[in-house]
Amino acid sequence: MNSHLEPDRELRDDLTQQVVAYLASWYDGASNSEAWGVDLDPDTLRELRRPPTEEGRDLESILSDLTVAGKDGIYHLSGGHMSYIPNAGLYTAALAEFLAAALNRYTGVAGAVPGFTAIEHGVIDWMTSLFDLGSEASGVLLSGGSMANLTGIVTARFSQLGDGFSAGVMYATPHTHHSVAKAARIAGFRDDQIVSMDTDADLRMDIGKLQERIASDRNAGRNPFLIIASAGTTDTGTVDPLDQLADVAAESDIWFHVDAAYGGFFQLTTRGKDVLHGIERADTIALDPHKGLSIPFGAGALLARHETQLLAAHHGRGGYLTDDDTYMGLRDIASLGPELSRPFRGLPVWLPLQLHGVAPFREALDSSLDLAEHAYNRLGTIEGIDARWAPDLSVVAFMFDDDEVGRSAWEAVNTDRTVHISPTIIEDRFVLRFAILNRRSTVEHVDYAIDIIEKTLVG
Repeated sequence: MNSHLEPDRELRDDLTQQVVAYLASWYDGASNSEAWGVDLDPDTLRELRRPPTEEGRDLESILSDLTVAGKDGIYHLSGGHMSYIPNAGLYTAALAEFLAAALNRYTGVAGAVPGFTAIEHGVIDWMTSLFDLGSEASGVLLSGGSMANLTGIVTARFSQLGDGFSAGVMYATPHTHHSVAKAARIAGFRDDQIVSMDTDADLRMDIGKLQERIASDRNAGRNPFLIIASAGTTDTGTVDPLDQLADVAAESDIWFHVDAAYGGFFQLTTRGKDVLHGIERADTIALDPHKGLSIPFGAGALLARHETQLLAAHHGRGGYLTDDDTYMGLRDIASLGPELSRPFRGLPVWLPLQLHGVAPFREALDSSLDLAEHAYNRLGTIEGIDARWAPDLSVVAFMFDDDEVGRSAWEAVNTDRTVHISPTIIEDRFVLRFAILNRRSTVEHVDYAIDIIEKTLVG
C-alpha cells in the first residue's frame, strides 16, 4: 500500500485543519468583500498551469496558490454580486459535499447503497410535492439547468416522437436560455426544428401567435411536440404565461416543459407561487438548487410528472447488471437520466434542508423579492432610465435613453468593485440588470450601485 495515498489519523487531522482554517478566513470576509477582483497577469496564469511534480509538495503552498488563483473574477460570496444569476454558496452544503466525496458511495444503482438512494429520492419527492406534480412524479439530480433541459427534451422527444423525430418542432422564445437550443442540437434536432416565437410587450411568449404557428406547422406536415416556457428568463427574469401555455399544450397534445432553473424555487414564497401559477401543469420542470437554494455549483434537477416517461427515455442495462432496476422499492437513479457514474448529489441538498429547515430558504428568497421591488421603484424615479419591465421575480432589467450612457454606467459600477452587475442585449438595445439572488445582498448594496448610476447620468 502506498502510504502517501493513505495518510494516518494524525496527518488526516492536520490536512483537514489546514483546509478548515483556510475556509474560515474566506467566509469571515464574505459579507464585506469586494464583488470582484483584479485580473491576474499572464505569468501568474502560466504558473498556475504548471504540471505536478513526481514528489509533490506541501498543502500550505497549494493553498497559497489557491489564494492567488481566486483573486480575479467574480466573488460569488460577496453581497455585491448581482450579475448573471448569483450563487452565494452555502457552507453546510460544502460540508455535505465533503462528506459525499469522502464516503465515496456509488448512488447510480439503488442496490449499491439503498439508504443513500432513499435520501436522494426523498429530495426529489420534496421538490415534486412543492410543484404538486402528483403521486406518479419523479426526477433526477443533475449537474445543472443545462443537463436538466437536455434530459427534459430527450424525455419529450422519446415520449412524443419515438425514433422518428425529423419532422418534430419545438417552440421557445428569443429569451429562452441558450442551453435549450444547445440541448436540442445535442438531442439530434436541426436548428430549423427550434421555432423562436414572438413575444408581447412584456417579453412573454405570445399565446395567439403560438396557436397560429402550431396550426400552420401541422398543415405543412410538421409535427409540433414541445412547448418550452421560461419561469424566469436570465435576461429579465420574465415568467411566460404558464397557465395559458399549459392550456395550449393540453389542447394540442404537446409536451409542456418549463425551464425554471432560475425562478423555480420562488415557489416556496407566496408571491413567487402566484407568479408561477400553472407550473404545476408541466410535464417536466428544470430546476437549479445551485441558484434558488444557494447549493454549491453542480446541483440541478429535472422533475417529471410521470416517472415511467423518464424511465422509458433513459433506461439502459449492461450485462454486468441485473435486469431489475429497483431495489427494495427504490428506482435506480441511473435509469432516470443520462449518467451512470455520478456523485451523491442528494446529500448537499438534503443536509442543509434537514439542518436549517425550509423557512430560512423561503426568507432569503422573500428578501430577494423585496430588494428587487426596491430597486425597480427607485430606478423608475431617475430621469434618463427606462424601467419599463416590472420584475416578475428578482431580476430588474432597465434601459437608458442613450445606450452609450448605459454602458458608461455599467463600467462605473463595476470599476468601483463594491458591486458587480451584468448587461444583456434586447432587440439591439443595451439593457442593464440587477440579478438579486444572493442572501448577503442588502438594500445598501442596491442603493450603492444605483447611486453610481445616477451620478453617471448627471455627470
